[in-house]
Amino acid sequence: MISQRNRFIIYIIVGIVIGIMWWVTKPTPLPVMGSIPQFEMINSKGESFGTKDLTGNIWVADFIFTTCAGPCPIMSTEMADIHKTFLDEYDIRTVSYTVNPDYDTPEILAEYSKRYDADRSQWHFLTAPYEDIQSIIKNGFKMGDIEEIVFHSTRFALVDRNMNIRGYYTGTEAEDVEKLKRDISRLSSEKF
Repeated sequence: MISQRNRFIIYIIVGIVIGIMWWVTKPTPLPVMGSIPQFEMINSKGESFGTKDLTGNIWVADFIFTTCAGPCPIMSTEMADIHKTFLDEYDIRTVSYTVNPDYDTPEILAEYSKRYDADRSQWHFLTAPYEDIQSIIKNGFKMGDIEEIVFHSTRFALVDRNMNIRGYYTGTEAEDVEKLKRDISRLSSEKF
C-alpha cells in the first residue's frame, strides 16, 4: 500500500513532468518582422480602404497585376485558396495590391476578382498612385524591386491584428502556402 506521503510525492512528480512537457511542446510565437505604416488606397469597389479597415484583423497580402502572364495567376490561385479556407472567419482578410496602377483601375480589379470567385468584403484588391504603391512596398512590406515595382515579389506577407508582419511565404509554392495557413490559425488563437 502506498502511503499518503508517497502518493503526495508521486502527484508532485507527475505534475512537474506534465508542466515540463507543456513548456517544451508549447509553440513559440511567430516573430515580429516589421510593421505596416498607415496607408489609404482605393479598393475594387471604388471606395477608400486602408489601415483603419485592416487594424484588428489578421491578413495576408501580396502584390500582383492583372495582365501578368508570369507568377501572378499562380499567386492569385493560392490566395483564393487561403481566402476560401478562412471565408467563415470574420477577422481574417486577404489583400492584393496592384503593382500596375496605371492599368489596374478599380473596375479592372473588380473583373479580376471574379476570376477567383472573391468575396470582396474579405478579399480586397487595392490600387493607388504609383508612388503610394512604391512606398508601401519599400516602407511597409520591404519586398520587391522598389525602382521597378512591376518586378514584384512572389512572397505573401502575414500581418497580425496590430499591423505587424509575422511571416513571409513563397506564394507560388504549395508547401509554403500550407505553412501560411497553419500560421494564420496560430495567430488566430493568440491573445492580443
